[in-house]
Amino acid sequence: MKNIKPFIAADILILFAFVLGMNGGLLANHNPVSTKPQEERQALIATFKPYIESIAWVNEFLKGDSSSTRAFQLKPVLSLNINWLDTATYAKTVPAEWQRYWRGGLNDGLLDVFNHNVFYEDRLWRVQQVVYSKDMLLLKFGDIFASKVIYINRQFNNGVEIGMSAHELFPEKFKEPISYRISLRKREQINQLPDFLHGNFVSTILEKSITRVGANSIEALGKRWLIQKKGEIFLNNRRAYRVYALEEKTGLPGYFVFQAVTDFWVLNLSLEASNSNSRESLYTLGEKKGTPKSWNLDYRWVLLLTFLGLGAYLYYRNRMKKLERAQFRTHLALNGLRAQLNPHFLFNSLASIQDLVNEDNKAAANRYFDEIARLLRYVVDSSKYAYMPLAQELEALEKYCSLESLRTPFQYSFDISKDIDQNNTEIPTMLLQPFVENAILHGLRPGTDPKELKICLWPESGNRIGISILDNGIGIEEAQRRGQKLQDTREHQGLATTQQRIDLLNEGKKEKITLQITDRSRLKPGQTGTVVQLSIPI
Repeated sequence: MKNIKPFIAADILILFAFVLGMNGGLLANHNPVSTKPQEERQALIATFKPYIESIAWVNEFLKGDSSSTRAFQLKPVLSLNINWLDTATYAKTVPAEWQRYWRGGLNDGLLDVFNHNVFYEDRLWRVQQVVYSKDMLLLKFGDIFASKVIYINRQFNNGVEIGMSAHELFPEKFKEPISYRISLRKREQINQLPDFLHGNFVSTILEKSITRVGANSIEALGKRWLIQKKGEIFLNNRRAYRVYALEEKTGLPGYFVFQAVTDFWVLNLSLEASNSNSRESLYTLGEKKGTPKSWNLDYRWVLLLTFLGLGAYLYYRNRMKKLERAQFRTHLALNGLRAQLNPHFLFNSLASIQDLVNEDNKAAANRYFDEIARLLRYVVDSSKYAYMPLAQELEALEKYCSLESLRTPFQYSFDISKDIDQNNTEIPTMLLQPFVENAILHGLRPGTDPKELKICLWPESGNRIGISILDNGIGIEEAQRRGQKLQDTREHQGLATTQQRIDLLNEGKKEKITLQITDRSRLKPGQTGTVVQLSIPI
């Protein structure tokens, strides 16, 4: 027993040292939080980062333009940023809720998304990486030659999908995305292949090559393809059909497209570009005569529908021509009235200069000459346009008031609501100037001091703006009593012309310009002057 105890003690020491070493090694290699998933996510973010950075300019662009068609197309990409990449879900295959056929507009083609493949720009691509959330999908796909990134954004209202858009992104900075407006096909035919497409398609290119289309499989290129999805699509805005199938032995995906050409159907096959060779990935497999039975209509019905369609077309064309003629006459009349305003404005301007010269006020006359030249330039340039930005119209109006105050001293002010976007709000060209001119010449000039003119603008409901031009002159009734209107009818030409313009601008419009001119003495006894009130749709 004495010889055994040292042996046992030594063994225990050796065993204890071995366990301690093993434990230390395990502790040294143990990391409570694995960094591998985080590193993988950062690598994926780095993959998509150039595409995100290439659209950074969109935010600044939309600050200056938020209402154009281009701005409307680019707005969805604002949701795409690095923060979203950091919180979204990553996958190697497309989630089931995003696997569907999306149809674009007339020239937008289609986007057909499957688990491992995407059919886009008439090619079948392999899905490489997917990033998604409830309403956003970032999809990278490609082959051995190229890669593409598509961003899809879905819009919801009370949980119901109401619209969506797609953008092809590029890694180059400042390159604008290609925008598509797409919709989801929900018709029952989407998951069906018509019976008339079943049967043999005979190739006119490959000798003795026959492709057999069955209900659940297709035999083509000496292989058997098992159908996974099938249904109706649209190519070049025409109805067609597609089948997504996998080769029975290798699982190679194929995208079969059936297209109608006159009285026969053509069958094409798109394959992924192989990793081992660069052979063509698009094959024309064959043709099949015949049209679907549902197209065999009674010729009497065809004839009747043709006559009805021709009658509807002739009626529509005749109505459109009448409308175009009416619009052309209105356009000519408006151009004529705007042309009348130029000589009328020039006549009054020269009369003002003449008064200053007669008063021997050379300094004021010289200033008037300089300022009136700039104002006349604006009047001539703006007369080419039916509408001008409100900011430019008010700037010209302020310059006109400044000039007239040299001839008839008076105080004037502009009270404009901050809720009106002056640069993006347009009103008919030179619409306000005749009313201001009338207030100065016929209201303030014959009146007594102090003379005041106030112009106010404010937003109204129904996408309209309200405008008032108020003076404390002698008023309409007093002017008529003094007989001023009869002394020089030329003074009122601008106001009469403006009333005709308003009538023409209102012709055929649902939202009309309204005008009301009131003597202030009728609003409150003891007041003098006139108030002009306009309500203009914008």
